[in-house]
Amino acid sequence: MTYNIIFESGVTTTIKAKSIELNDVLDKVEVIGQDGEERDDIYLNVEHISGIIPQD
Repeated sequence: MTYNIIFESGVTTTIKAKSIELNDVLDKVEVIGQDGEERDDIYLNVEHISGIIPQD
């Protein structure tokens, strides 16, 4: 699935992932890859995101 991430600054980016999940405990968004594991190469801080929009 493809997700469009909109940041508070107005910048947008597209991420391909199996799912994107909110982790309230760590105050971050976890990007889950096609293999079902969290992608460590992507870190998204909840405070900087205005919206996550699934595209598929």
